[in-house]
Amino acid sequence: MPFVGKSPLEPVVRRALTDEVLITLRKAIVAGALAPGDHVPETGMAEQLGVSRVPVREAMMTLEREGLLEFDERGAAYVRNFTAADVEEIFTMRLALKPTAARLACRRLQSADVPELDENIRRMRKTSSLLEVTLLEVDFHDLIMQSARHSLLSVCWGNLRSLLRVWLARLHRLEEGPKETKQLTVKGHVQIVKILQLGDGEAAAEAIRHHLVSWRERMPKVTWEGNVT
Repeated sequence: MPFVGKSPLEPVVRRALTDEVLITLRKAIVAGALAPGDHVPETGMAEQLGVSRVPVREAMMTLEREGLLEFDERGAAYVRNFTAADVEEIFTMRLALKPTAARLACRRLQSADVPELDENIRRMRKTSSLLEVTLLEVDFHDLIMQSARHSLLSVCWGNLRSLLRVWLARLHRLEEGPKETKQLTVKGHVQIVKILQLGDGEAAAEAIRHHLVSWRERMPKVTWEGNVT
């Protein structure tokens, strides 16, 4: 039976445009082009991106749900800053989710998983972009989560991912430089992949835990007190 008019296709087109705007705004926040506390004007963003206000508004609502934007009482949107409590919650959630994922991945690792992890590490070795290092680091942990094949764990991780990208990017910009950050990250990821291949769940969980804790310990204390830009 043929479609009547064009209406069945219009929501798909709008959704695709909203997704493009969402990706663009999210990346700007992660990269620091939109800094903590910056006003994100709906009309201004629409004009700058060459779209209507509708996909911008929809994208901004998604970013609010992800915890990257906040709206004031007048409905104006601002890039969210992080308080000390936010930082602690991000860290403790990572520490709760990732060792469990590593432990499960050891039992459920499939033949295609390791090449994907190795490719992620190869790309990180090659890049000279600090932002790319941040994105690849989160992608690496995405792959471990996928290898765990645990749907509820993945949902919890999905709720954390956007916050983690932004927070890691801000912390990475405070470190000595992209070269050292990359070297330390690659070294930790190579070790994790080796342990996953051995199938030792407890060793994998401990390797992830050590990776996260040592990463935190490298950061100056002030970075764990919130308001990191």
